[in-house]
Amino acid sequence: MLKIKKLNNLKNFLKEIYLKHAFNPSWHSVFINPYFIARFFLYRNIKYIVKKYDLENQKVLDVGCGIQPYRHLFKDKYLGIDIQGGGHNDSMKKADLYFNGENIPFSNESFDLIFCTQVLEHSYNFDNLLKEMHRVLKKNGYLLITTPFVWNEHEVPFDFYRFTQFFYRSKGQELNLDLIEIKSTCGFWATIGQLISAFVIENIDKVFKNKLIYLFLSLILCAPIQIFFLFLNFIFLNNNWLNLDYIVLFKKSS
Repeated sequence: MLKIKKLNNLKNFLKEIYLKHAFNPSWHSVFINPYFIARFFLYRNIKYIVKKYDLENQKVLDVGCGIQPYRHLFKDKYLGIDIQGGGHNDSMKKADLYFNGENIPFSNESFDLIFCTQVLEHSYNFDNLLKEMHRVLKKNGYLLITTPFVWNEHEVPFDFYRFTQFFYRSKGQELNLDLIEIKSTCGFWATIGQLISAFVIENIDKVFKNKLIYLFLSLILCAPIQIFFLFLNFIFLNNNWLNLDYIVLFKKSS
């Protein structure tokens, strides 16, 4: 019984390390994370905006929280909601509350910050969800959204949209939200490198259903690809012709 408990503790420990490298990567995570470019730039920019606008002390609602990979960026006043089903296994989710994906079960102006990352593209009725997020947001509160701009279809068949920066600009005006900041996560070369790395590992993963092989091939194939294209991205600084994600911060003024 004690051995089983120790084994489970070890598994949980390794799982936490893996998730950290997967969603909150450091520079050396590139050697084991085939999605390093996407996750590193996304995490770095979210963390930057949270710090810049002092959002960590706000009362936060994380809409579509999943495994809550960014919960540590906020203090205790954090609540995560998600849907049951969809593109992820419910056993992996850490939702504090489940909802139907459109009607947020809280009263008007309940939260200082609504946080919604890599979710909106999976909401078929995203207009309703945006209006609901606006409704439960306090006056002078913030809405922080991230969505992919260039990425393959994922979590199929629950992948419906891609949004440009001009969508956010017009949608903000429509909802009477002040656009505070909009950032693209990385440039052309990093985007291409990430897509190649993802293509390689996802096609390999179809053949080899083994985590050790996955990590080994990530090291010898995906890491060199990502490092090379990150170098090109650094050399060609003004290369935002194409990008992976948009990170958008709104403020509710009325």
